Amino acid sequence: MKLSVTTDEGDLYNLEIDSQMEIENLKALLEAETNIEVAEQMLFYNGNELVDPQKTLQQYDIGQDDIVLLRRKRQGGSSGNPNFDMMRQHVLRDPRLLQQLANTNPDLAQAAMNDPERFNMMVQQIEQSRRQAETQKSLQLAALNDDPFDVEAQKRIEEAIRQENIAANLEAAMEYNPESFARVTRLYIRVEINGKDLVALVDSGAQSTVSKLIDEQAL
Repeated sequence: MKLSVTTDEGDLYNLEIDSQMEIENLKALLEAETNIEVAEQMLFYNGNELVDPQKTLQQYDIGQDDIVLLRRKRQGGSSGNPNFDMMRQHVLRDPRLLQQLANTNPDLAQAAMNDPERFNMMVQQIEQSRRQAETQKSLQLAALNDDPFDVEAQKRIEEAIRQENIAANLEAAMEYNPESFARVTRLYIRVEINGKDLVALVDSGAQSTVSKLIDEQAL
């Protein structure tokens, strides 16, 4: 059967193996493929670690075209991830970001405030799900490309590329021009012209910059 093995770094290995292969033998095969020693390997399927080396793939309900995640054990046996810890500290230092997280994922926000280990675990699961989805998408696109004369397949490929471009543009906009997604507050000032008190709108032609300055002054 065909089995795909992916890593946290985005590497993908397609293997042709028997469903009766035991986990210890799969790890030995992966050592040859990835140069990651068996003792350093952790294998996950559907979020669960494959801990019994004597069990077969079939006994773990792993079948044709399934995806297994390969992770390298961290040195020192530490269960925490420094990047996730930094992420949690960043969230806690920014009240607006913490409030936004509480609105979108209350459990994760609660874990960030009260349970660092649970926060790390939840973020790892989210990251794993995202990578698995990306890998699955790559496999689907590869399958579509197998028949370049299939008109419907080519349409689906074009749509997938279009959606990826939209997501990339949105991500870039949020990173480099986040104020564009916020409500713009117009800047009015009191002025005196020819002895008359008036309210004037400041329009520099750089509305986003003005909005950003207003937000910074409000902090």
